[in-house]
Amino acid sequence: MPLSKENRQKFNEAKAQEFFFETEGLPYGYHNFLYSWVDTPENNWPEILPKDLVGVAFSVIEKFDKNLTDTFFTEALNFHLGTKGLDIPGIAAEAAKTGRNVSDVMAVVEKDGWKYTGEYHDGLSYVCSTYVAALWKAGGLFDGFEINAAEWSPKDVYQVDFFDKEYKRPQQCVDADPNGGFCQLLGKYRMEFPNWSAYKVYDNMNEKCDSVAPDFVRNGQC
Repeated sequence: MPLSKENRQKFNEAKAQEFFFETEGLPYGYHNFLYSWVDTPENNWPEILPKDLVGVAFSVIEKFDKNLTDTFFTEALNFHLGTKGLDIPGIAAEAAKTGRNVSDVMAVVEKDGWKYTGEYHDGLSYVCSTYVAALWKAGGLFDGFEINAAEWSPKDVYQVDFFDKEYKRPQQCVDADPNGGFCQLLGKYRMEFPNWSAYKVYDNMNEKCDSVAPDFVRNGQC
């Protein structure tokens, strides 16, 4: 999925490379991988999954492996609350002071620049899609907009209107998948990308999106 001509011209490769070398070698973003997906307290979970189950499950795990819970769940929630070192009951108690619960705290926007600490590393925390968005941000594609790359899911990445809609696929792509619209060389299944390159960038994009299985319909200007 090549960038459009306009965005290729806008993209500052030197700045993007600088960002890459600053972040090269960071582990996968276990600290906050849930939070690009969980944007709302209730409307991101599969319908069969109770919205409060994740917090309850981690509160049980915390009794046996606090480091695991801190890594995958609790440290991010402390950032969301502006606190440090609280366990899950402490987070619930702190949230209750403002009429919220753990699910509400999970839905708080994950801010770029938060530096996590853990058993294996200190620093910024990215998963695949948030790293792509962060690289675009470093390269200037979001200049003039308030964007938190840490809130971007894979769907958000392919739906932003950054790509060349008149892309002519190389012959290798056509040979691998004659009927596809993208360059997919490998894989047992053909990938599909509904609403590909459909949404113009706007401030605080992708921070408050409903996304319920199986259709994952977006709630307008989320």
